[in-house]
Amino acid sequence: MAKLSHIGIYVKNLDKSLEFYDKVFGFKIINSFTSGEAKMSMMDIGGGVLELVQRPGSPTTPPDGNWSHMAIHDSRFDETVKKIEDMGYTTRKMTIPNGNRLCFFNDPDGHVIEIMEKEL
Repeated sequence: MAKLSHIGIYVKNLDKSLEFYDKVFGFKIINSFTSGEAKMSMMDIGGGVLELVQRPGSPTTPPDGNWSHMAIHDSRFDETVKKIEDMGYTTRKMTIPNGNRLCFFNDPDGHVIEIMEKEL
C-alpha cells in the first residue's frame, strides 16, 4: 500500500506560517531550502511531512490543483482548540456519530485545518 509522503500548501509569509504551526501544534522544521525564487520548509507533523511553499508573485496560488483541508489528530484536543481560539481564530466544532470530536478553522492563509480528537 502507498503512504502519504507530504502535504504541500502555498503560504503568503513562510516565517509567519512556520511560527503558527510550531506554536499551535509543535511541528518542527526538518528542512528548509529554495528552488528558484520559491522558499520552502518541511515540517515534521508526527508521521508525515508538511511542506510550506512561499512563491513570489502569487504566493498562495498553487500552479495546478487545490486541496480542501488537512486533518490532524491531536490527543490534546481541548487544549489545542482553546489555544487556537485564544489566538483569535474562529472555530467550528462538531461531534460525529462515533463520538469523535472535530474542530475546523482556517490557518493564516485561509487553508482549512481539521483537528480530530481520536485517530481514524
